[in-house]
Amino acid sequence: MKRNWKRLLTAGIALIVAVILTRLIVPCRKAAADQDDDDAEQAIKPPSRVSIQNGKTILTLDARTQFQTGVSVAPLKEITSGGELTAPAIVLSAQGLVSARASYTAEQINLEKTQVSVHVDQEEYDRLKILYEGRQNASQKSLETARGALLSDQADVEGARQSLALQVAAVRQTWGSVIARWITEDPAPLDRVFNQSEFLVQVTLPASAESSPPARIRLEIAGSTQIEARLISPFPQVDPRVQGVGLLYIARNRLGLAPGLNLVAHVPTGRQMCGVMIPESAIVWWQGNAWVYQQATPGRFVRRMVPTNAPLENGIFVSSGFSPGDQIAIRGAQELLSEEFRSQIQPED
Repeated sequence: MKRNWKRLLTAGIALIVAVILTRLIVPCRKAAADQDDDDAEQAIKPPSRVSIQNGKTILTLDARTQFQTGVSVAPLKEITSGGELTAPAIVLSAQGLVSARASYTAEQINLEKTQVSVHVDQEEYDRLKILYEGRQNASQKSLETARGALLSDQADVEGARQSLALQVAAVRQTWGSVIARWITEDPAPLDRVFNQSEFLVQVTLPASAESSPPARIRLEIAGSTQIEARLISPFPQVDPRVQGVGLLYIARNRLGLAPGLNLVAHVPTGRQMCGVMIPESAIVWWQGNAWVYQQATPGRFVRRMVPTNAPLENGIFVSSGFSPGDQIAIRGAQELLSEEFRSQIQPED
């Protein structure tokens, strides 16, 4: 009996020890497993290359990463460029010109008809006058009738000429002297406007603008596309939205151009300005704006916005905000943009 009690006591003690050991070992194993998971997460999470300093986003890359992404840095050079101002512009409808051309053509035909009638009446009057003075078969009444018809047709010719001149004057007052000359002498440019291979554009410069308008300007369509326009003449109409100097330009048809379309005119002013030229290869576009990456210190880049109001053939002219000698990424800017946003993505994302 005592032996059985000893066995039961030994088994109870062993059970109690087992329970105590289980409660001690399992939490330790769980803590170790959690530590392993944290270590694994730290191992797969790359160090962020993006930091915020003084409100600026800094992208930091080591030399190896720069080489792998093809980033090349060069200093900005100082250049001198003509000044430029922006002005409102609008594509004009040619409907008024179509009507003016039709009215002028009708008046011109009427003038030619009356001139023919005068010529016929003059010959008839001269014939009857010779017969009457020779006392042949021509009465004084017939001669007077012929003279009346001649005078009447001559009056019609004078009226047709005045009406034609009024038509031209109306066009000149509305569209300018060059367009008036097109109607009277050189209809080929008008035909290109009528078939919309070219468009007339009204540009309004501020009253303080230079007296000699530039022969060529650039017109901006939809915020990015730019086309060239050439000067036609001063424009006698005033844009009701803006008070200023009206100019008439003409531009070739491009996709998106239509009568009534508002444009932005980039007008050279002739004033020389000092600045830098941002090369096209350094520019990246994001959210509709142009950006470059400027190297603050070796391996550290700051993304900066670039104004686009003075484009050049191979880049953009900037007169303020950037200085000669500023180091910018002229190659690999797109890779820097991708790297900047890639570094901001968290592993759980």
